[in-house]
Amino acid sequence: MKPIVFAVCLWCIFVLAGLVFGPATPIDFWSQFFMTGKIDFEFLMSQSAILELRLVHVLLASFTGFALATAGRSLQHLLQNPLADPHVVGLSAGSTSAVLMSVLFAPAFAQQLLGGWLPAVWISALVGAVFALLLLRAFLFKLVRHWGAPALALAGLFLNAGFAAVLMVVFARLSPAGLSEVQTWTLGAIQPYGLRQALVLLPPMFISSCYLMSCERSLLLLSFGQDFALSNGVDVVKLRSRILVALAILCASSVCAAGSVGFVGLMVPHLTRHWFSGSQRLWVRPLFNGVAGAGVLLAADVMSRNLTTPTELPVGVYTALLSLPSLFLFMLREKRLA
Repeated sequence: MKPIVFAVCLWCIFVLAGLVFGPATPIDFWSQFFMTGKIDFEFLMSQSAILELRLVHVLLASFTGFALATAGRSLQHLLQNPLADPHVVGLSAGSTSAVLMSVLFAPAFAQQLLGGWLPAVWISALVGAVFALLLLRAFLFKLVRHWGAPALALAGLFLNAGFAAVLMVVFARLSPAGLSEVQTWTLGAIQPYGLRQALVLLPPMFISSCYLMSCERSLLLLSFGQDFALSNGVDVVKLRSRILVALAILCASSVCAAGSVGFVGLMVPHLTRHWFSGSQRLWVRPLFNGVAGAGVLLAADVMSRNLTTPTELPVGVYTALLSLPSLFLFMLREKRLA
């Protein structure tokens, strides 16, 4: 249990850093109080608003990182491919494409809050993920007539290429201002929602992540091959269908919360895979993997808000920078063990 305790402690440190560090920190308020002996009410109210905004950032970054890391681990077992992540099967690309289409061509709808709680772009993201899932199913059943892991990965590759081509055609007709607007969605950035909107987005991510964690045993059996999983009582076809539905909900919520953040689902499962022996409880391993993903994305969010102030680079830039040395050290470790 020591690794997961360490991961939770590290996540708590990043939570504290996310709440404290940034422009107009609480340190400014207390330094002004000790120097003047007076409390500026307007400054105090601005601090309260900043704290709420940072709390939303912390919540969205933590849950999105947890969800992406859990999805990456599940997909690597499902596809029997150590390079799989939530972007491989095309669901994330479908969600991102639908969100960008709504932002560019229906900005009034994209900026709406349905009922004052639900961001309208979540509907666009969910529609895009479901559309990508239907295309994936049609490709596998109508054209390939096979539901194996290689066919699933190949279908995802075609979907990603198709959505990328559509977006490139759209981007070619955008102004520089429009390109900077969509950059936060394509590279990934925690969206500036209010606390109510964040609380609506978190349950779909959490529920789909918990379902993927509950399928850990079946996915582990499937990672040894379809025949091995079938011989141990796993209904492979139903399992794949349910996993893809959960991934569609997860990808839609993650894209709506933080855009198309890359590398978390690929990097974190590799870094956490060798922390536990086979005797550890089955639920501990995916839970540790999710907490590590939450910490990684939260650390990237803290870096994006503090390292390049007053400008703020997309959080996806820092997840890519964090993944390079981590994966390089992992490859060196694997080489020494071999």
